[in-house]
Amino acid sequence: MAFPTNVNDQITDSVSQVNTKVLGDAPAIAMGNLFQATAQALSNAAHNATESQQQSYETMQASTTQGVSTLLSVDTASAGEATQNILDAAPPAPPSAPSEAAMKQPNPAIQAALAAEEAAMRAAMEKVEQATAAANAAAQAAMAAAVGAAPED
Repeated sequence: MAFPTNVNDQITDSVSQVNTKVLGDAPAIAMGNLFQATAQALSNAAHNATESQQQSYETMQASTTQGVSTLLSVDTASAGEATQNILDAAPPAPPSAPSEAAMKQPNPAIQAALAAEEAAMRAAMEKVEQATAAANAAAQAAMAAAVGAAPED
């Protein structure tokens, strides 16, 4: 109880208790504010780190693309320049006809390529035939199951 005043003692006690409560709650509220501010700062830092990483990846991808483009265009430009120099230096030679012996002689590289293509086509056709047969069998089994009959073998 406070010292005697002109105010009712109950009111004085009530105000004193409220003041005591506010003073008692102050450290907890201050720590809550501190924790909230710290959490906000850490989340901002994590967001900034993520954004920075994404931006660096975009920059690295752009520089890689530019580097590859440069590498691919250097060869084309130098080949074009060399071709232009060759064409500017000498007039084109008249075309020569292949000899009769060269025309009759089979080219082994072409024959090997044709044989490989033929083998690949045969293998592809076999796979298509197998897939078609399996699809037909599955369709027949489904139709037989739909009408309630046993599938035929």
